[in-house]
Amino acid sequence: MFSTERRGQVGIGTLIVFIAMVLVAAIAAGVLINTAGLLQAQAQQTGEETTAEVSNLIQVGEIVGEAPSGNDKIKNINLTVRLASGSDPINITKASYTVSTNGNATVVNGDPQSSAVVTKLVGKQGTVKGEERPGSGDMILSEQQDFVIVQMSLDKGGLEPLESDGELQIIVQAPAGGNTYVSVTAPRQINGGESYIL
Repeated sequence: MFSTERRGQVGIGTLIVFIAMVLVAAIAAGVLINTAGLLQAQAQQTGEETTAEVSNLIQVGEIVGEAPSGNDKIKNINLTVRLASGSDPINITKASYTVSTNGNATVVNGDPQSSAVVTKLVGKQGTVKGEERPGSGDMILSEQQDFVIVQMSLDKGGLEPLESDGELQIIVQAPAGGNTYVSVTAPRQINGGESYIL
């Protein structure tokens, strides 16, 4: 037999309370889903930027210094750069360099058209590889075997020519933010008109 001592709530008031509880639960669920979506998008963007900063690096190869005729200081250097392993294509024109000679340091723009220190990017023209965007002047390292020679003048932009036993420090920063540090020393004797591997 059914008990008649307990009775459920009935009526319009109960219906309104029930609908209000359903609406509050739906709004709370919507807020949680929206917040979770925003957090996921932010985490994904942070992960992609961090990966690009760590993996998109410019590898520095040989550095050749040149002393002009009649001068015992290295005034020009040729810096060979290529993609590091696992790196995405990099626009070498948008890279930046922190160059230090004889205790003087300066930050250099990698675009020869707007930089006093970087005088030329040698790419596709000869045996050197690197894709050049027609009409833009941009030099893109897109394949692992590509490389570009960055020509720098060490007597401009607040720098000083490299003296005998002088130390040259270069930090190459890719557009995504990855840094590569190189430090080399000039030879003990520098003769004018000769080139040296640093």
